Amino acid sequence: MGDRDPSDWQPDLVSYHCTYAGAWISVKHAYDLTTDQEEHAALTGMLDTCA
Repeated sequence: MGDRDPSDWQPDLVSYHCTYAGAWISVKHAYDLTTDQEEHAALTGMLDTCA
């Protein structure tokens, strides 16, 4: 799973999606990495689960 982005894999536990997306975005930001449209859409969907 380490070589797959959120458009290809997401944690089964939906209540963890917000935490997972936040961590993914933090790593992308720290290393100045980009996202493609599919990854961005998946992350947006996961962030929609945040309270």
